[in-house]
Amino acid sequence: MMTELPTATIVFTGGAWAWTGAGLALLGGLLTIVGYRRRGLRHKAMFPLVLRLAALGLLAVSLAEPAWVGEEVEPGANIVAVVADNSVGLQIKEGGARQTRAEELSALLATSPGEQADWLATIEETFQLRRFALDARLRRVGGFDALDYGGTSTAIGTSLKSIARRFAGRPVAAVILLTDGNTTDLVDQETLKELPPIFPVVIGKEAPERDLGLTNAIVSQSSFEDAPLTIRADFVAQGYGGKPVKVRLLDGAGKEIAAQEFSPETDSEVQSVRFLHRPTKSGVQFYRIEVSSEEGEEATDANNSRLVTVNRGGGPFRVLYVSGRPNWEYKFLNRSLEEDTEVELVGLIRVARREPKFQWRGRAGENANPLFRGFNPDDDSADFDQPVLVRLNTRDDRELSAGFPREAKDLFEYHAIIFDDLERSFFTIDQMDLIDQFVRRRGGSLLMLGGAESFGHGSYQKTPIGKMLPVYLGGPSDKAPGKSLKLNLTRDGWLEPWIRLRETEKEEEDRVAAMSPFMTLNRVTAIKPGATVLAQVEDGGIKRPALAVQRFGEGRVGAMMLGDFWRWGFRVPENRPDMEKAWRQIVRWLIADVPKRVALELVASGDGAVRAKVNVGNESYEPMADARVVISVKSGEAEPIELAATPSDTEAGAFEVTFVPEGPGPTVVSAKAVDASDRKIGEAEDGWAPNGAADEFKRLAPNRALLESIAAATGGELLEARDLESFAERLPSMEAPETRTWSRSLWHTPPVFLLVLGCFAGEWILRRRSGMA
Repeated sequence: MMTELPTATIVFTGGAWAWTGAGLALLGGLLTIVGYRRRGLRHKAMFPLVLRLAALGLLAVSLAEPAWVGEEVEPGANIVAVVADNSVGLQIKEGGARQTRAEELSALLATSPGEQADWLATIEETFQLRRFALDARLRRVGGFDALDYGGTSTAIGTSLKSIARRFAGRPVAAVILLTDGNTTDLVDQETLKELPPIFPVVIGKEAPERDLGLTNAIVSQSSFEDAPLTIRADFVAQGYGGKPVKVRLLDGAGKEIAAQEFSPETDSEVQSVRFLHRPTKSGVQFYRIEVSSEEGEEATDANNSRLVTVNRGGGPFRVLYVSGRPNWEYKFLNRSLEEDTEVELVGLIRVARREPKFQWRGRAGENANPLFRGFNPDDDSADFDQPVLVRLNTRDDRELSAGFPREAKDLFEYHAIIFDDLERSFFTIDQMDLIDQFVRRRGGSLLMLGGAESFGHGSYQKTPIGKMLPVYLGGPSDKAPGKSLKLNLTRDGWLEPWIRLRETEKEEEDRVAAMSPFMTLNRVTAIKPGATVLAQVEDGGIKRPALAVQRFGEGRVGAMMLGDFWRWGFRVPENRPDMEKAWRQIVRWLIADVPKRVALELVASGDGAVRAKVNVGNESYEPMADARVVISVKSGEAEPIELAATPSDTEAGAFEVTFVPEGPGPTVVSAKAVDASDRKIGEAEDGWAPNGAADEFKRLAPNRALLESIAAATGGELLEARDLESFAERLPSMEAPETRTWSRSLWHTPPVFLLVLGCFAGEWILRRRSGMA
């Protein structure tokens, strides 16, 4: 709390001669006492003696030049900022109140139109007064009659930062903040440390008697099949106890998708509702949530709806499957992903290993197997010192033509990689380092399946790939696994939506129990710290991990130790749909959140503006500074507007542009990036759903707790409206940056002179009357 100025004190300012005179006066007092003693002290002589000693004492003190010294605020040198809330949220009328909060604030600021309040005039007598209006931003006003209470937001946090910047290094004695405290942004506690004392004045007393308000709306998506959306809405029902309330979910065209009805049990109740919805298309979509009741009029309907954005993204998502031999796993995996139109599975399967090169007896100069004579002359499959690889579902003839990618630009175009039955010698050291960079830096995903030559059997110990895996490999085991490995989900597995295939726990338990047993398992030594085991099997009475995952750099890595996952749907045909769905969900988990070369982020920039930030990477996913980025903004039914993004001053490969959406409706923003040769790098799209009115009326009761914390952190105090007059009067006596010292001499005052003169005169009169003169 702000403290008052120090109390005035008495200071003796006399020099050496002054103190000499004071000493002589004291000596005169001693001589007077000696003289009275020689004459014999009688009762009637006591009073003249006291009067003379008092006079001599006052002379001694006065000769030392005593002064009354104190400290006061330097008039006109300090600043007091008065900040008034100008948001539309103050147009709320509380229950039983005769005026709105806006009208209450206007009455505090002016006694009559054009004439400021008395407390403002009192402050202006001593301080420089600065007047500000607060809504989406802080702005200076000439007078508070300019307030219209039309601001669509109350950015208290942003305004306090603006005050800190505006008055940095200047003598600000106090900031008087008149508001209800219902901010639409966050108040930074670090900023409060840089501010002068803030004195919030609470406008309003309580919440209105009746209101319905949506306070929050959150959309969550999962990686499991069909990706149902979970839309949760939180709302407050004030004054609707026992009355029917309806919450609706609407699509972008205003068509009702679902609705829920209920009756709050009390007059002040917070409720949450959830909607599950499966969109029929990908891309950016908007949904609106509305709450309403036909029982009585509310304080405001501005907080009865919220808009949410859903960005379903879009493919194609490319997954590279690499196997050391033709197997059943690829067949079932490829068949499963045929139903997912956004995923492209590219196969690279070795059909023959690398063999020693032979000199075949054929034509002169011919080194290849003569059985391949007459086929494509560019095909080196007949050359037995190279493995024979088959490419499946490639984009063109060039893709994977040289085998597994050796350069970042070729490997980084995939979103995920799946290895199966592939030994360590298949890769060069550079290729394994490239795979490490694919996950660590590019943010891709890697899944190793438990084929015969995977994990420890593939000699991946002490390799870059082995270091990435979520398990410790150890050496190959000579002991064969059990013939009937039953799969079970761990506790963490039950919590992962992409692991589950059923909606209820009982149905999921029945599904797991009906799964076909497996027969192939790659044993591992242990699980690495930070990794998570999602499924396990019982092998000879020992529970061993069957599926483990972990984060690695910017990406994720999974290890499926089962080598015959295909057996689940092969042995029992009725289980095949479940196996195929499981594969689709595993692949969806692999490609979820994998970054693209062009990424778009939308952030509120204040005052209704939106900042679009686009990160662009080259083929190696390193920041690309020489790109050109164009932003297209489409608000509602208006024509799209194209804006050129400029390079960021603080981040390489980032491009930014700020825009103001046309109208309060949804806005679709798309970004297109090209290189210096106008070749397309990529595109990104996102949506912006403004909820200005809903955020402004999110809370209707004054936020006293926030205002108290602001006052406490800055050294101010929370004030009531009725205390403004007394506060203005005592403000000059409080500490301020600029003060001055005042001094008043006690000797150079008529009372002291008259008192000394009276003492001497009284002593003389008393002595004359007693015959001592």
